[in-house]
Amino acid sequence: MFILNAEKSRIAELEAAKRGIGLTELMERAGRSSFEIIEKFNSPENKKTVIVCGKGNNGGDGFVIARHMLAKGYDVKVILALGQPAADDAKLMMERIDGGFIEEYDENARETIMSADIIVDCIFGLGLSGAVRKPAEEVIGVINRSRARIFSIDVPSGMSSDSGMLAGACVRAHCTITFSSLKPCHVIFPARQLCSSVVVADIGIAPDIIARLAVMRTADDGFVKTMLPRRFADSNKGSYGKLMSICGSMRMVGAAALSGMAAMRCGLGLLCCALPGPATAVLSHHLIEAVMLPLPVNQSGNTSKSSLPMIYVEMEKSSACLIGCGLGLDNDTRAIVYDIVQNAKIPLIIDADGINALALNKDILKQRQCEVVLTPHPGEMARLCSTDAQTIQSRRLEYATGLAREYGVTVVLKGANTIITDGRRTFVNMTGNDGMAKGGSGDVLAGMIASLAAQGMEPFYAAVCAVYLHGLGGDIAAKNLSRRAMLPTDIVNALPAIFAGFEKQDAPVAPKDLKQTANNA
Repeated sequence: MFILNAEKSRIAELEAAKRGIGLTELMERAGRSSFEIIEKFNSPENKKTVIVCGKGNNGGDGFVIARHMLAKGYDVKVILALGQPAADDAKLMMERIDGGFIEEYDENARETIMSADIIVDCIFGLGLSGAVRKPAEEVIGVINRSRARIFSIDVPSGMSSDSGMLAGACVRAHCTITFSSLKPCHVIFPARQLCSSVVVADIGIAPDIIARLAVMRTADDGFVKTMLPRRFADSNKGSYGKLMSICGSMRMVGAAALSGMAAMRCGLGLLCCALPGPATAVLSHHLIEAVMLPLPVNQSGNTSKSSLPMIYVEMEKSSACLIGCGLGLDNDTRAIVYDIVQNAKIPLIIDADGINALALNKDILKQRQCEVVLTPHPGEMARLCSTDAQTIQSRRLEYATGLAREYGVTVVLKGANTIITDGRRTFVNMTGNDGMAKGGSGDVLAGMIASLAAQGMEPFYAAVCAVYLHGLGGDIAAKNLSRRAMLPTDIVNALPAIFAGFEKQDAPVAPKDLKQTANNA
């Protein structure tokens, strides 16, 4: 699905107007659609409705909703939170209300809000920046303290539509109804949490307008299936890429195993695991299909920097490289990471300790000769950006796009609704669940991204598709095993069923003459 910010949403409305759907008509459609959605989600016994309107077009949507609810027998009261409407279309829609009760916000209005069954929040729409001030701040507080079911129109009032940031008081909606497309705040935390269920209503803006103006996207099954590398009957293991995995150490063989298993489950042709020699015996029990490259080990149990010549010999035969999962962090591993970042000529996926090494010298990314994908969790991202995880989480989109643009890399900022961006293109992932918040899930994702990149996918889209599939695998694992009990290996184990579903849809139908030949044989 495409995502528009406030500016692009306004442009979309203007372009729709040029094609014959005027702005007044769009407001009418938005209000009518909102009413239909509210009625669908409402319990029949809930009739006492309070619609809280601001001065702009969002308030105008509220006036349309009021008119339709009154016509269906609802007990409707309209509260003007900020005084009389200022927008012309909003004034027109208020004049069209026949019946009901309209009053400006005061002590009596506060009691009206508190006693409602349904509250429709139409105070602020798109484009709000900064914290709300009085009296809106007070009104929002009263709405949140009510026992009513709260429907917010376009966005919960108080949040910026263009980011996931929360600057102050904000309505906590039970359902958010938006129009034509999602907005960034609907998919990016922490704002996402206050939107709760989000319903996108079609008000007639043409899909080609939305697609052209989109600032972000979400992936779905159809998109991922289209993007995945094709497979051919006339092929061999070399047709599907070779991944060089520089992961694992004496203490963290499991990270190499998880990333390796995930890589092979995503269609990879060949996997070479380069790690300290003594650890290869353990890893080979988990990855019997992989080739092992035993490397010299240092006193810390990590790979020695003297391994670099051996690594480069194998890298010459590879189509992508994954580095960092369970690598360990010391002078030797930092030297290996820096050298490979400077000299690798195949797509490079950097995770975990590879990112921690870069945090001490991230400008080395500007010396790279290949495409790079970074896969930080919030803590690792904080180290890369010289801040703390809480700050990263409050401004996820800003930090992810900023880092990607500055260093020319793809950033996969993990967490709820993972952000994938190269600074120009941005996807927000909608699969996954809190059961995936366990050590090892990131190793699985890194292996999946690296596998798709090794098979020839553009690294950015390899990341988009792998993140989606990773979350989908997590959702299957949670359904079958519970969010509490599921493990990262269960995500890997869910992948075959996902790919089988894709391939079943792709199953070729034999031409009629071949079927006849088979029947006659």
